Amino acid sequence: MILADSNILIDYYRNRESELAKKIDSLPVAICGVVKSEVLHGARTNQEIDNILASFTTFELLHTDEYDFEGVGFMLQTLRENGITLPVADVMIAFCAMKYDVPLWTRDGHFRLIQGLYPELTFYYPKEK
Repeated sequence: MILADSNILIDYYRNRESELAKKIDSLPVAICGVVKSEVLHGARTNQEIDNILASFTTFELLHTDEYDFEGVGFMLQTLRENGITLPVADVMIAFCAMKYDVPLWTRDGHFRLIQGLYPELTFYYPKEK
C-alpha cells in the first residue's frame, strides 16, 4: 500500500486519462483525512466535490485517533527545535505514513526535511516508462 499526498491526487483528478491516473488505478493507494481535506479544498464546483467524494471510496482510508494528534504535536515540536517549521498538514501526513509503515507518494519537498529527523518516513517513486 502507498499513501498518496494531495499533490498526487490533484494531478490525478485533473487528468483521469494520464499515465499518473493509470498508475494510481493499478496500485493499492491509501489516503488519510488530511489529504481528503486538502483535495476537497481545491474543488471548484459542487460537481467536482461530488466526484471527488465518490472516488474517495476507491482508496483505503488510514485512520487517525486522538493520540495521533499528540504524536504530530511532538513531531512538530522536535522539528521546530531543529530549526524546521512546516505546515501542520504535512507533518500529519508524514505521521500517518509512519504510523501505518507505508511509503508516501509526494512531490512536496517538505517531506525530505521531515525524513532528515525521521528516517522511518519512506517514499514511493513510480518507475518511469
